Amino acid sequence: MSTRQSPAEPDDNDDQADAVGPARPGRTAYRRGAANPNGSTTALRSDVLGALGVLKVATADQLQRLLRPGAASNKAVRQALGDLALHGLVASDGNTRNRHKTWRLEGTAGLEAAGQVLGLPRADMGSTARGAGRSGAQHAMAVNETVLAFVRGGTAPEAAGGVGTVTDWATEVEFLLPGGRRKVRPDAVLQAPEIGVPVLMVEVDRSTMAPERVAAKFTAYRELFRTKVKSTDPALADRESADGTVHWWRRTWPGHTRPGYPPVALVVTGAGPIALANRQEAVADLSAEIWRGQGYTVPQDDNDGDGWREYDDAVPILATTLELLAEHGPLGPVWWRYGRPGQHSLLDALENPNNRAAYNQRQKAREKKARQEHREWMRTLACADCGKVPKEESTWHYGPDGRQVEWIRLPGGRCWTCHQEHTERLEREAEEQLEAARTANAALRPCWTCRGSIGGKEDSKLELRQEASPDRLECLQCASDRETEKLGPLLLPAPTKREQMAALLSAPDDPWWEVRVLHAKLYPVKDRAA
Repeated sequence: MSTRQSPAEPDDNDDQADAVGPARPGRTAYRRGAANPNGSTTALRSDVLGALGVLKVATADQLQRLLRPGAASNKAVRQALGDLALHGLVASDGNTRNRHKTWRLEGTAGLEAAGQVLGLPRADMGSTARGAGRSGAQHAMAVNETVLAFVRGGTAPEAAGGVGTVTDWATEVEFLLPGGRRKVRPDAVLQAPEIGVPVLMVEVDRSTMAPERVAAKFTAYRELFRTKVKSTDPALADRESADGTVHWWRRTWPGHTRPGYPPVALVVTGAGPIALANRQEAVADLSAEIWRGQGYTVPQDDNDGDGWREYDDAVPILATTLELLAEHGPLGPVWWRYGRPGQHSLLDALENPNNRAAYNQRQKAREKKARQEHREWMRTLACADCGKVPKEESTWHYGPDGRQVEWIRLPGGRCWTCHQEHTERLEREAEEQLEAARTANAALRPCWTCRGSIGGKEDSKLELRQEASPDRLECLQCASDRETEKLGPLLLPAPTKREQMAALLSAPDDPWWEVRVLHAKLYPVKDRAA
């Protein structure tokens, strides 16, 4: 279908006569043929027939914006409609609320002519929508504006472009539910495999229907999409179930790569922005079972109960307003995917939210964060001696009693090797200190009570492990026994006069002499009895 032909230019296939001379300066007049007295071109009449074959009922203004968007007015389209009406192929039987005349195909001849343009048999052309214009065809006009927004793209500056042409659409398509009980009838069906959308069902809601009834449509869609048929297509062999069946929609519209059923777009209009937003929320809540999918959680300590959803038995539902769609186009950020926050472009909105891939990304991020935190924690456990960073927080080893115990590293601590070396060094130093203490204590005066080493018996529990102080008179064992028997403090006997006289001549050969003299001064003999 041509979309570049200007209405003012003659077509090579036109049935007009040759030019007969200028009608006005700068313009050429053409003699109008008897068959098409309005002077329309064959290409435009063909495009109009095809568009009406898809839309069923439309205004000249809508056809002009769809077929000849660059034209200054819809005069050429009205001329084509007039010529088609003279041939009995189209008819007008009403007006919109804005007083725009509505046009439709007329009779079998109109349907067959449009079918030839679209390459469809008569059985697939549907009805002529007779009488739809008498009530203004409000719903049909809203559907047409939706198709226009998809095909032409957004009207806002720098808005995204459109998708496909009008021939990629179908309206009044009916699908029977299993058993033929009732029908599912989308307002429009788009096929755009070139952008990765094999099929998109479109529901246009003018806010005249209760949200419960709108949500019930999605239940019918899922029931329809669940239908399976026998498959003989080798290309679908990998999607067949054990009984050799496949979902009928996969056979009808091949090329689906996303889990779940074909998507359904809900375009709402007929109310203010707040009312439309509330309406979308209400429909989302009422149809949650249809689009939410099956949830799965992974009971792990590091994921806080996180999980994902599988969408094999879910219907992806996208919602927007007709006003946003017309302003930004279908590829603009106008779609709210039920179950996913924010507004997205068409292709982004079709990606299933919170699926296994999204969970895997979150889990990888958690594991990466945990590894980073572990590395940072390990750096705090660097060995105080050799500086090496451990790979584990603790090391298992066997204790002295043969049982396996856990040795935990702490910040500022040592690795196991350095810890062992440090322990062995301390033990050696303790042994060396003990030997030095034994030697020094052996050189001091002996214990007053037991006459043994002032440091006590070697390897006993009460052996002094350091050099005894100069004022110590008993070993620890004798001092403990004295305390146990409550004998009171040890007082050495005072020096006799003979010993004092001898000390004037030479140093006494008595290791306790100085202490005896000191005790005699501190504790006079006359006071000791008291």
